[in-house]
Amino acid sequence: MSRLGSKLPFRQAQEEVWYSHGVKVSEATTRRTTYKSGQAAETIVRLEVERLEQEAPECISPGKPLILSADGTYVPLVGGEWREVKCLVVGEFERQYEETSWQSEVKTEAISYFARSYAIRDFERYALAERHRRGVEAAETVVAVNDGAEWIQSFLDYHCPKAIRIIDFVHALGYIAEVGRAIWGSDKTAFTNWLSHMAHQLKHRPPHHTVADLRLLEPKAITDEQAETLHRAIRYLQTRLSMVDYAHFRRRGYPIGSGGVESGHIVVVHSRLNQAGMHWAPDHIDPMLAMRTLICNDLWAEGWQQIIAYQQQGRHRRRPTVTEQPASQPITFAALEAAGVLSKPEVPVKSESAKKNSRKPAKDHPWRRGIWPTKESWR
Repeated sequence: MSRLGSKLPFRQAQEEVWYSHGVKVSEATTRRTTYKSGQAAETIVRLEVERLEQEAPECISPGKPLILSADGTYVPLVGGEWREVKCLVVGEFERQYEETSWQSEVKTEAISYFARSYAIRDFERYALAERHRRGVEAAETVVAVNDGAEWIQSFLDYHCPKAIRIIDFVHALGYIAEVGRAIWGSDKTAFTNWLSHMAHQLKHRPPHHTVADLRLLEPKAITDEQAETLHRAIRYLQTRLSMVDYAHFRRRGYPIGSGGVESGHIVVVHSRLNQAGMHWAPDHIDPMLAMRTLICNDLWAEGWQQIIAYQQQGRHRRRPTVTEQPASQPITFAALEAAGVLSKPEVPVKSESAKKNSRKPAKDHPWRRGIWPTKESWR
């Protein structure tokens, strides 16, 4: 039921439980069971990170170069708000030659994911489990292909400062395309020809050639909006020349696109959490993402056993200790009195002082002797 609830909407999962197992369960039961399993899976990852931080074990080398990409997407919440989900993708890549085209292409395989809606610092910390499992620290070559977001660069500083950082080619080309739209306007033919030339130059020649060609467009930037778009693209490329040298990266056989993380958004997040009409409570997003990563990483069998063990330990911790008694005859009050366990209650005897403290006036009380003042005398 938890597996179906992690792959399908809860109503459809409810129907699949009936058709596959002949068991009738409610939609609420399917939802509650899935969330409970997801909370256990999320806690298991947190405990694993704490163990890694304390013991610092060595990871196993993957034997192949790794590609590492991170990006964010959004999930709708109840109430019309949106929550950002950060996704980490780790994979192996190698150059393969295509006999049909007589060209080499970079192929990525063995892709795994880690996705959470945590803040950036918590996301950096708990991504350690997936990073250690994939052997990022022991890999000889790690290529990080991402966009230019600051939190991604901070993430790389934290996890893999030795990684070769590459700006996604399509992302960098998008800045150049904005310049072309601002300069050429409605002349689509001129814009298309110019962008094709710039894309070929950006991919096959050093990046300073592209920056120089952009500077040649300064006389054409007549309006302030055109000038601002042009200068923004020049600043973006000029400050990242080492990360947009695609000719060098292609000669080394490195990937220059972050399509893995873009597809990761679809595979892990959108296919379950961002369907039509769905809105999620904030506390339910991360448990669901924990279950989604188990399925998408092909770790369900191992992860499900850990979930069962964790839930059983929790039940044992909450279960009160009961001392077992040997089977015997029913216990009665008469048997307890005969055994001396129960004794007859003693009738308390009033003492002399208690008798004196009675509320009834004594015979020699001034009130009885007529000495006590009356109400008329007080008046």
